Amino acid sequence: MSNPPYVDLGDFGENERIETIGHQVMVHQQTVGFIVEDDPGKADRYITKLEKKFPGIRIISRGRGPVGHTVLVKVGPPLN
Repeated sequence: MSNPPYVDLGDFGENERIETIGHQVMVHQQTVGFIVEDDPGKADRYITKLEKKFPGIRIISRGRGPVGHTVLVKVGPPLN
């Protein structure tokens, strides 16, 4: 079994990260997990921007990240 692709978007601006995540989900039909700091409202802001720019994107899950003080959000393409 191969490892899923990994891209470090840390050097990108927030809007560029959102564009990259949404593009992979909606154009390439991939499920994407991304990790953000658990700053109040940060994960919500990403989700809101993704839903606005990529109508139909599906929020699969949201929970504690793999390291302290982070949130893991998993998004995917529509189920149709």
